[in-house]
Amino acid sequence: MENWIKKLFIAGLFFSLPVTAQDYSEQSLRTLFTSQQQRQDIDGDRKGQSLPEGKALNAPSSVQVNGIVKRKNGKNVVWVNGKNTMSNTTVDGVKVYSNSINAQNKVPIMIDGRRVYVKPGETWSEETGASGVGD
Repeated sequence: MENWIKKLFIAGLFFSLPVTAQDYSEQSLRTLFTSQQQRQDIDGDRKGQSLPEGKALNAPSSVQVNGIVKRKNGKNVVWVNGKNTMSNTTVDGVKVYSNSINAQNKVPIMIDGRRVYVKPGETWSEETGASGVGD
């Protein structure tokens, strides 16, 4: 009988431990080092979602398309200013439409509210508003 009571007591301790762990919600752990707004901004950037009203991206004055990988089964990948679009459709404040590459391999990008088409190796410049062969 004494052994049974010990087992019951140990089981009671074991099952009471998760109750204290439930005090921490997933959201509170996600915002451990950031505010809730910062966390939403980070998650939105990762998903390639547009920013809320009043927030603007700091777009670069020139955009170079370094290369593309066209995939038959899956998402195309574009390198813009040395960064790729594997995990995000926005690179350095530039929205890249990697799945809309045309037959001439021109990549549509949205910069400063306008859509421009840039081929790999070309650079779009804010000064000229046109694309040309990169450096």
